[in-house]
Amino acid sequence: MTEHADSIELTLVPVTGTDRAALDRLTRSLEHELLGLRIESLRRCDRAPGLGELGEERVGTREFVVRGLLSGSGVRKIVALVQSWLRRNNQQSVILRLGADSVEITGSPTRKAHQLLKDFYRRYDEE
Repeated sequence: MTEHADSIELTLVPVTGTDRAALDRLTRSLEHELLGLRIESLRRCDRAPGLGELGEERVGTREFVVRGLLSGSGVRKIVALVQSWLRRNNQQSVILRLGADSVEITGSPTRKAHQLLKDFYRRYDEE
C-alpha cells in the first residue's frame, strides 16, 4: 500500500474553446458537487492562462485541493463523481494527484485509462 497524502489535488483541464465565463460556471458546478461529499475542506485555486497558438488567449485551469475522504473508497467516490460530472458537462478530463502520484480522469475512459485507474485504486485501497 502506498503512503497516504493529506490532500487530493484535482485540476480541471477545459476543452479547447471554453471561454472564461463557461470555465467559471463549470468550476462552480464541480465545486458544488465536491462539497456534497463528506470532506474536511475544499480550496479552489485558479491557474493563470498562457497564450495558445497564434497568440489566442487561453482561459487557464482550475485546481481544487480536497482534504479528508482520502481512503481507498474515498478516492473511488471522488473519481466516480468527477467521471459523472465530466460526462454531463462535455468536458475532457480532470487530473487527480495524491502525493507524487497522479491519474487522468475522463468521462468516457478507454480500456487503457480504465486499467490505469484500477492500478491507481490498488495503490490506495485500504488493507
